[in-house]
Amino acid sequence: MLVGASPVYFIRREMWVAPAYFGIYLIYLFWRREHEFLHWVTLVAIPFFLVLMHRPGVRGSRIRSALASLGFRAGNLRRGWLVTLGVGVAFGLVQVSMSRSGEASLEAFRSGRALYLFPLAFTLLLFLAGFTEEFFFRGFLQTRLEALFNSKAWALIVTSVCFGLYHLPYAYFNPNWPSAGDWGAAWGASLGQGIPAGLIIGGLYLYTGKNLPTCIVLHALVDAFPAMGMIRFGGS
Repeated sequence: MLVGASPVYFIRREMWVAPAYFGIYLIYLFWRREHEFLHWVTLVAIPFFLVLMHRPGVRGSRIRSALASLGFRAGNLRRGWLVTLGVGVAFGLVQVSMSRSGEASLEAFRSGRALYLFPLAFTLLLFLAGFTEEFFFRGFLQTRLEALFNSKAWALIVTSVCFGLYHLPYAYFNPNWPSAGDWGAAWGASLGQGIPAGLIIGGLYLYTGKNLPTCIVLHALVDAFPAMGMIRFGGS
């Protein structure tokens, strides 16, 4: 069964594959906290293959259809950039005030080191968490849940909860998180940060007509501000 108009449509099985894959992946994360680079396999390559295998037609048209269904549509890529930059800077500064590395990030601005630390942090996050997590949660999961529920609002809410749950294993097991080893604090940290972030980024995704690159840039911007304080060169 096809839902919606070409080139963005979903087969019934594809709608269920996305939440099913997330459930399996979340269980896996409690067994193994994977490296950022492995996210390119679990959050990008495998989901893209699952999308691609449900696309009819020859290879070229299947790839274009798959990319369009995720939020990479040529006619849509100019939408929402001013809002993206404004929201990214605003919430990035909020992140600095809440982060353990916040004081180090502020010092980077005061000393002028932000001139090279911020572009470096932004670039790293753009190609790591920014791309991989947004590809999966907004491009893959939210779109399929929207088709499954036939509701943008419910898809946004459920995807945001899933985004929070995704961070739970990291909040509990990663010693760099203040909540490490404390289940109550880990639930509060992962859901307390993940759900609002998911609502903001997922809301931007809807506002821009599903322009996924804006979500990738917003994610990287928000995280780049506190990330500056965690960059170290050599023994410094």
